[in-house]
Amino acid sequence: MDIDLSSIGIVAGVGFVAAVGVVLVYTLGLRLLGTGQPVDVAGERTEYRDETPRSGHTPPAATAGAVLCFAVCAAAVLTGIWLTIPQFHQ
Repeated sequence: MDIDLSSIGIVAGVGFVAAVGVVLVYTLGLRLLGTGQPVDVAGERTEYRDETPRSGHTPPAATAGAVLCFAVCAAAVLTGIWLTIPQFHQ
């Protein structure tokens, strides 16, 4: 039995890059949703008791970008599930 270690390394590398890519796209989506929210001097998202993090206005372009980022993440996860479960390939 001969084990091809270079193939194992390639699979591990592609898996790592894909996982980091999905996390980065998801983080970008969260950042886009936070665009336009109020920030106080200390850098916190709320300054007053009656102010909430969602009391600001997120621009429509940022919301559309966030939805696109989340859709890409969902597609990546669903593709991974589809590739992993062999019953889907019959």
